[in-house]
Amino acid sequence: MDKGKLYQYTLNQISDKKEIEKILNWLEESPDNLEEYETLKNLWAITGFANYDSYNMNNSKKLDKPLSLKFRINAVLKYAAIFILAFLIGGGAFWYITKEEIAYNEVIVPDGESAEVVLPDNSHVWLNSGSRIVYPNSFKKKIRDVELHGEAYFEVTHNPNKVFHVNTKDITIEVLGTSFNVEAYDQNDRINVTLVEGKILLENPSGELITELSPKENVEYLINEGRFKKEEVQIDYFVSWKNGYLLFKDEKLSNIASKLEIWYNLEIVFEEDLMRDIEFTGTILKNKPIDQILDVLKYTSNFDYSIEMKNNAPSIIYLKTMK
Repeated sequence: MDKGKLYQYTLNQISDKKEIEKILNWLEESPDNLEEYETLKNLWAITGFANYDSYNMNNSKKLDKPLSLKFRINAVLKYAAIFILAFLIGGGAFWYITKEEIAYNEVIVPDGESAEVVLPDNSHVWLNSGSRIVYPNSFKKKIRDVELHGEAYFEVTHNPNKVFHVNTKDITIEVLGTSFNVEAYDQNDRINVTLVEGKILLENPSGELITELSPKENVEYLINEGRFKKEEVQIDYFVSWKNGYLLFKDEKLSNIASKLEIWYNLEIVFEEDLMRDIEFTGTILKNKPIDQILDVLKYTSNFDYSIEMKNNAPSIIYLKTMK
């Protein structure tokens, strides 16, 4: 299979359904084909290599255009059978679930990728890496309910007759029509909600009001302690990921590492715990290969790194202090 076509397929740049079907058939022909494709995706995501044929561990060619996968999913797909399988293998996952005669859509965004979703009411949702959202095929009830696991930026269409609910594992966010960011990964012990414009309410699983947010406010909800901290913030630090970069101000290296692990589908190991508290202020571009990002970070502090490449598992980055 032509590596250029596979690269275009990974970036969701192929619109011809016959070409997509040809690639899917090749992937299904043998486990070796699927393993080769997974190896390619891993190499592109970690280091930005585009020429698989000439790649080796000692001599590499960098991408002119770094990997950035984004796709839009609408409520109804023409050629659904083809695209469902395409998302399952090559990017995210999309399928219908029948429950109480209501069709539900689920969008899954793997680590290292992102997606833009248009909901049935024309609300827009941008999903960050390692996130998933579940929503009905149409909002027929009085409440527009969606379920979120991970991080997403919402631009909700205003409808005074139908309140909008974002349900996470530990809180519910009530909205009428507004823009806001939610960071609620299941593995984290806290949830961050940042309001850009409009008004939102936060409720606990019992329906009790936690707090109300005004524009430019962020609330950090500590799940295990059941308490929250609310403050006025510079919203760019919380929503810039949607535009392909991250802003940091006095951010600990451990927090930055957690975000990089999700973005690039890798594992970061600190060889010394003291390194976790190193603080950084600056900007990181999401479309840069991970080695370039680490080079920028290491030049502002006293640490070095090494990368252990893996084909069918997340690669490992070891961080260590420079002697």
